[in-house]
Amino acid sequence: MKFAIIGLGYFGSSLARELADSGHEVLAIDTDEMHIREIRDAVAMAAQADGTDFDALTQLGVAGMDTAVVAIGEGFEASLMITAHCQKLGVPRIYTRVINEVHEHILGLMQITGKIRAESLAAGYFSRQLTNDAVRRYFGIDVDHGIVELEMPGSFDGQTLADANLRQRFRLNVVTVRRPDNADTSFTSGDSAYSVLGTPEPGLKLQKHDHLIVFGKLKDIDRFCEEK
Repeated sequence: MKFAIIGLGYFGSSLARELADSGHEVLAIDTDEMHIREIRDAVAMAAQADGTDFDALTQLGVAGMDTAVVAIGEGFEASLMITAHCQKLGVPRIYTRVINEVHEHILGLMQITGKIRAESLAAGYFSRQLTNDAVRRYFGIDVDHGIVELEMPGSFDGQTLADANLRQRFRLNVVTVRRPDNADTSFTSGDSAYSVLGTPEPGLKLQKHDHLIVFGKLKDIDRFCEEK
């Protein structure tokens, strides 16, 4: 996938590196020459440019990106302007770092894909959320292992945990299952709409919209996320 990361402070640069290390094409943009020098060798392209300049974003090819992340941590007006430019360029998915409550409200009105509170969100988790739509929560155990809450693949609907056989097929252990409290609950519903089913038995029958909390190697979790 192709990502434009605009703003290379601690969060933006960490996210850019995480995505690049995962094999994705990253275009990193910042006005600070030092930030560009520090990340130039880690990403596909690093450009010193003003993100509020629509022509500059156009020339850099931001319109061809799958996702844009506006990661600047200050500059209310600049953040909104960059976000609007990315929308105008037709970037399919746009995530913007929240600066304050008013900023968050305006971003909601702009109907962007997502709002980032970088202070409480690790770049490692966010990169997995960007590249795997099924991932809802991620807790890293070490560089190779993690616990992840993700959307259950539709093909598992009606199967028991024993039938799904995640341990044998994907080398993953199911820690628990979170189930919607009513049939109309969508995957985007809040936590209050779901109940934790405790320690699951092999005979537990999986249902549409279930969330699976699994433990395993990150490479196996990523492989499972490709399951439909």
